[in-house]
Amino acid sequence: MRLREIRRSVGDLERDAFAKKLGMSANSLARYERGEREPSASVVAAYGSNFGVNVSWLLTGEGEIFSEPLKPQSGSIIRKIDQALFKQVGRLVIKVHRDEGVKLPADALLDQQSSAYNALIERADNPSDTEELLSLIPWLEARLRKSLKATTVAPGIGKNQA
Repeated sequence: MRLREIRRSVGDLERDAFAKKLGMSANSLARYERGEREPSASVVAAYGSNFGVNVSWLLTGEGEIFSEPLKPQSGSIIRKIDQALFKQVGRLVIKVHRDEGVKLPADALLDQQSSAYNALIERADNPSDTEELLSLIPWLEARLRKSLKATTVAPGIGKNQA
């Protein structure tokens, strides 16, 4: 359970993104977090080096969770939002919803936009590379369409058709 607590403490990253930072598969991370497998010494060390986790706390539960006050790590530097890209993602979200005949209130649309932007950033190998992010826009559009189609097939999960 301490492994899951760490992921929550560093911003509750999606399991795939968090596992990538640790150099393992999401399935392996899931087994560790559920207590189905004991992490190896190299996995424990990765928590320490990548996230500043106090290894003693990780192993025993005693002491502070982090060795030092939590600071952004090199792989998770807090970035300013690229406004042009954010607008482009917002326009894409609106277009896909319109094309699929789904109408959302403004707040829900903003939630969709921010979620889509975060998914785009997480998908990129280098989130600072605007060219790479732009090349992922077709992937994002396909992902949004697939999600909306699944929603209309299984109604009742919060999205209303126009």
